[in-house]
Amino acid sequence: MPVLENTHTQEAGLGQPTTLEVRAASLEVVSGPDTGRSARLDQPLFVIGSGETADLRLGDGTVSREHVHLSLSVAGLHVRDQGSKNGTWLGSVRVSEALLTADATLSLGSTTIAVRIEAASLGLPLSARQSFGAAIGVSAPMRHLFSILERAAPSDATVLLEGESGVGKEVLARAVHEHSLRATGPFVTVDCGAIPAGLVEAELFGHERGAFTGAVDARVGMFEQADGGTLFLDEIGELPLDLQPKLLRVLEMHAVHPVGGKGDRPVDVRIVAATNRRLMEAARRGEFRQDLFYRLAVVRATIPPLRDRPEDVLPIASMMLRRVARDPRVEIPPDLAAMLRSYSWPGNVRELRNVIERYNLFGARTAATLFDGAPEIPEDETWASLPYGDARRAALERFEERYFPAVLERAGGVVSRAAEHAKVARPSFYRMLERVRARRATG
Repeated sequence: MPVLENTHTQEAGLGQPTTLEVRAASLEVVSGPDTGRSARLDQPLFVIGSGETADLRLGDGTVSREHVHLSLSVAGLHVRDQGSKNGTWLGSVRVSEALLTADATLSLGSTTIAVRIEAASLGLPLSARQSFGAAIGVSAPMRHLFSILERAAPSDATVLLEGESGVGKEVLARAVHEHSLRATGPFVTVDCGAIPAGLVEAELFGHERGAFTGAVDARVGMFEQADGGTLFLDEIGELPLDLQPKLLRVLEMHAVHPVGGKGDRPVDVRIVAATNRRLMEAARRGEFRQDLFYRLAVVRATIPPLRDRPEDVLPIASMMLRRVARDPRVEIPPDLAAMLRSYSWPGNVRELRNVIERYNLFGARTAATLFDGAPEIPEDETWASLPYGDARRAALERFEERYFPAVLERAGGVVSRAAEHAKVARPSFYRMLERVRARRATG
């Protein structure tokens, strides 16, 4: 296991990034279905599991989707089991959290992984700043991320942002644009997971009149709308496989071919893409084109979930509260701070924003009100005090307000995937989700 040296080297000059010196480490699967697989631990947070968000994605059916998180710190390598069904074992001991400072063997389900220290040390650059655009981060993982994006932003290099739903990928993409030479140009967002598969090509590249049924007028695509600026391709992992070669051609040729058109049109666009999947693993499994992955991942940055950087919670919450309260002097009270620190934040920064807005509106003091959005009902009010129809409607609304956002969160924010999980038609799921959002907005 890597032993992290407790050294922060300040580069020469005011405002220059610092460097966190750590011992590099390598992982090797020594038993189980993926025997022989290996990976190098060279980033502040590394995820091992069977799901799409894992950096080392295992085919072992006894391994959970996000089974264990490995994170670098000045004290050593932290191992945190993520509530897996079969546990994480260090030798014969099942651990929920451990600090490792030497070579060790981890067992996950039917898989055994050897973690070995490398001879060479690894220097992780840390930004001297605690923000990048509208994103805030005082933790080492976020300052490392900021240092990467600060160097990438002034170039035209394609950037791939990976991270769970709600971690702030669009905020960081916009910050890259704002710190680039294209800052005065357009910033155009495309949600690749929200566009029906048959319309993605026309949305991206445009179409001529009569190109397909319903194309009553010609339309300029998103690439041309972003000409001279930045195109943010959100949920790029949901782009249909058959369209990926066409996107690769646009990135290589700097020209689009509208659907039904007779020729190419030149475009000058910088691409920032984002996904809640680990595209390298998806490419290895044939779920995403390898050539497109390497074209997108010129600069590849992983945004850690909020639960793995708890020191960022209160600074972000304070900024949000001052913004919604329109008072630069307002502070997070101690009782609220304690609840914010103790929560696991499955919805990441997006959920934190909702909690702060809820607190600002209602002065909520209970965990149920803050984190579930449940209205505070007086103790003397019961369902039995209401007519049957009203009680049934209120109960159904409470169920919908919890169910649909939770399913969407579980699906990584992708409506089509959430609808499939719920066994509901996509338009119906979207309609019910919008109904919940409308109730919250007016409630």
